[in-house]
Amino acid sequence: MENIFKKLKVPGLWKKKSLCLLFLFWSVLFLFCMIQIVKPCKIYHYDGNETFSGTSYEEKTIYEDISLSPGVYRIELAYKIDANLQGICNVVDGTISSGGVLSNGEPLYRGLSKTGYHIWLLEKTDGLQVQVSCSGDSNLTTGELEIVETNLLWTIILTLLVFVGVILLMAHYICEYNRVFPISIEKKQSFFLVMLIGLIASVPYLCGYNIWGADLGYHLQRIEGLKDGLLSGQFPVRLEPEWLCGHGYADAIFYCGTLLYFPALLRLLGFPVTTSYNIFCVALNLATAWISYFCFYHIFRNRRHGIICSALYTLSIFRIYKLVITSAVGEASAFTFIPLVIYGLYRIFTENPDKPGYKTSWVFVMLGFSGPLQTHVLTCEITAFVMLLFCIINFRKLLRRNTLLELLKGGIAALAVSLWFLVPFLDYYMTQPVHIKYVSARTIQDRGLYLAQLAFHFWGGGGETTPLADNGMWHSYPVGIGMMLIAGLVLFLILWFSGKLPGKKEETSFAKKTALIAMLLLLMSLKIFPWDRIQSMNSVFAALVSSLQFPNRFLGWGTGCLVFLFGYCLDYLKGRHEKGYLFLLVLAFIGITTSDMYLLDYTNAEQSSVTLYNEDGMGVSYISGAEYILEGTEQADIAFSGPEAGEGVEIETYDKEYLSIDLQCFNNGTDVGFIDTPILYYKGYEAVDTDSGNRLGVCAGKNNVVRVMIPPGFNGHLKIRFVPPVYWRISELVSGVACIGLMVLWYRNRRRKYVKA
Repeated sequence: MENIFKKLKVPGLWKKKSLCLLFLFWSVLFLFCMIQIVKPCKIYHYDGNETFSGTSYEEKTIYEDISLSPGVYRIELAYKIDANLQGICNVVDGTISSGGVLSNGEPLYRGLSKTGYHIWLLEKTDGLQVQVSCSGDSNLTTGELEIVETNLLWTIILTLLVFVGVILLMAHYICEYNRVFPISIEKKQSFFLVMLIGLIASVPYLCGYNIWGADLGYHLQRIEGLKDGLLSGQFPVRLEPEWLCGHGYADAIFYCGTLLYFPALLRLLGFPVTTSYNIFCVALNLATAWISYFCFYHIFRNRRHGIICSALYTLSIFRIYKLVITSAVGEASAFTFIPLVIYGLYRIFTENPDKPGYKTSWVFVMLGFSGPLQTHVLTCEITAFVMLLFCIINFRKLLRRNTLLELLKGGIAALAVSLWFLVPFLDYYMTQPVHIKYVSARTIQDRGLYLAQLAFHFWGGGGETTPLADNGMWHSYPVGIGMMLIAGLVLFLILWFSGKLPGKKEETSFAKKTALIAMLLLLMSLKIFPWDRIQSMNSVFAALVSSLQFPNRFLGWGTGCLVFLFGYCLDYLKGRHEKGYLFLLVLAFIGITTSDMYLLDYTNAEQSSVTLYNEDGMGVSYISGAEYILEGTEQADIAFSGPEAGEGVEIETYDKEYLSIDLQCFNNGTDVGFIDTPILYYKGYEAVDTDSGNRLGVCAGKNNVVRVMIPPGFNGHLKIRFVPPVYWRISELVSGVACIGLMVLWYRNRRRKYVKA
């Protein structure tokens, strides 16, 4: 890439008639979509009412023969029901093709007066029906129906148009570039093979549904939460406004979802949540394949070895288990960045510190560490632990000035770009009584693995979670690293202890230390590791061990280290033992096709599936382990509701939009009164008298909701909203400046190399 700036300019590229015609056609379609987007949207009104009551399940078509053109519509049905989750409103159409209308419907809640969910209508219809089903345990009355047209169909088409246009432009550019500056066959093969690896890993996400994993619902709600937070005007999103029946939840503060802004943006553009999630997972697999290829290719300076290591890592059993089978998107996202840390540490501890290129090693440590920090805090903790092990085991090299400086630069830069998340996270963790601070009694040793699980090759799926109780590992999930990586570790140990490895080479020394750390990580994932004893040592260890939840989390880093060792064995055998080298290549191919790809195929065929289109079909109360709810909050008592006024206080008007409330109230009493609002109390809420500008007192009320203290004689208009502290905003500014500074530094470095060349 030394002449990258010069080579990017392909002579005569923009004079090509085919490219000009393509651009003209694309511009016409783009303009047409923009016109459709800005056109006024129609609203269809339908009058009528139905009553449901009795002791049996009842389903009625309350509106039928509705004529609509293709589009995305919002269904708003007025209703009144006296029980939660006893009724469902849905849209069906038997006159169009299967899949012509996409809808999960919406449950009916006692505290709401109308529905508000989207449907995707993909063809014209004259027979659309709105149906309501109701359990006999409740009484339900439905009223007026409004079907609101949106412009989301055209934003979807415009997004696809931009995507296709960019792909075609890149393809045209690459063809012309190859004509002027011929690309080697080896580079072309590498490109197609790495793309193939990413696509093979994405097979479960190309089927039009989601494979159901234990964490799928939670992560889909995280995407919806970010989408709703952006709609409410938050950026970055701190509180998900629609969670817990509109009371808000601080998931985004404790569980950073930087990468999930991508599927949240797709949701804003109109894509269903299943589609958005699947696109994100495909992009994540491609990113993992390319990042691991880049890192291992540069470590071993061999494209073939980079491709094999990319396949072993991207299609690793443990990664498939986490991303596909359990849908642990946060943890799987963090795995994407582990090869960057390995590459950064490899350069720092093996290269000559006086070499000019050495001073860029910190960049990969920064990227690799900030990735887990902004996707999965527990993996970030494990990453910090592994980095500490590498520093301890390379202590002599750590004393070198340039080596220590590179590590410090990488760590400080990672903290700087992540400060926008770290400051609110630490602020809430230290000042708010959230539930996660009170779960240190949870033990994890019984959730460890059996030794045999690590090496299992032919997985038949299974459905038993850890702990594995009295049945051993019978019918257990495929939690392990597989025979291939174990074989690579065994081969490396054989070469090491037989004295075949070079004695003083820096690369060999790093590999040996990586093998020791890898074996420690594997040991820490087992049932025999004394987690319970460590947890009982003191309160700090108790909190850290309990927060891990599952010892198998160490297998993410264990997989990365073992893939490096497998690549090292390939690199060592090449040129020294050709038969052994070819045997290891064949073994890698057979291992990937018979284990990882088989597991993908089996999972896709046997795991249960679900298709969801929006958050309304998922419910609004599920928050996994409720780690970030305020301690003492009764989750069962949280429901859609209005404000509750204390003695002497009366509310005249009330309006709530997301987590902002406008109300008119007065206090005729002689004592301080209060109003409890349907919002969970977290630090940052304020109540302002819009007439005088004075702030009223805010505290935790009944069941930890936001309580506003109303002084005697008060009569005015209140605005209640969440306002991030100033130091949060300062941290966001610091992170923004750090990101811009890093991009400028990268550009200047590339420019300097070009000028020098």
